Amino acid sequence: MLKNIYLYLKFYYQKFFTSKYEIEGKCNQCGECCKNIVFMIEDNYVCDEKQFEDLKQFDKKYHHFDIAGKNDKGVLLFRCKSLDNNNRCKDYFWRSIYCRAYPKVIDKIRLGGCETFDTCGYKIKINKDFKNYLK
Repeated sequence: MLKNIYLYLKFYYQKFFTSKYEIEGKCNQCGECCKNIVFMIEDNYVCDEKQFEDLKQFDKKYHHFDIAGKNDKGVLLFRCKSLDNNNRCKDYFWRSIYCRAYPKVIDKIRLGGCETFDTCGYKIKINKDFKNYLK
């Protein structure tokens, strides 16, 4: 019983007193988020073609992406096949949940240091910085 109370208190403390991330802005339709996609298997980024083939066997949605190259950390970058020459989605109405959620902030992305692209109209903003916690 005491353990449950502790867990509830911890949950609500973190919910109300920790930093929150907010998304500001709107899409500029630059297409960078559709050309530089990374995927994860459990807690690791996909870094080789064998892992990508495994993902495609696991879920058909990965057939909508082509390998576009690698970043400087050796992580595979993917390009959506639905992107046209004008950086517009040809299947916008039927786009995947993955695309609809961009740029959702989750702990794995935040802790990995990922941010939106320079050309992106979205910006990730913290609503309470660390200095304010010290006061």
